[in-house]
Amino acid sequence: MKRVLGSWGEQVELNEAIIERMKELAAERNMTIHQVIQKGGLNQATISELMNGRTKHPKVSTIQKYCDGLDISLTDFFNSPRF
Repeated sequence: MKRVLGSWGEQVELNEAIIERMKELAAERNMTIHQVIQKGGLNQATISELMNGRTKHPKVSTIQKYCDGLDISLTDFFNSPRF
């Protein structure tokens, strides 16, 4: 699995970096993860699987829907030093 930078500069798995970015972006907008997924039309179980580490390879469509809930693009999502 590809390793990328975590929030403290350490190397982490890509799915961990995605989770960190999801949390970061929601917090920046004063939203909860639940609010973002509702607005983006995501299934709670899908995000729970990812957040709990049971899904190691999230689909691009899942990340896109999360971005929709934040009103940002995929480019904005991945525009972070951790990627």
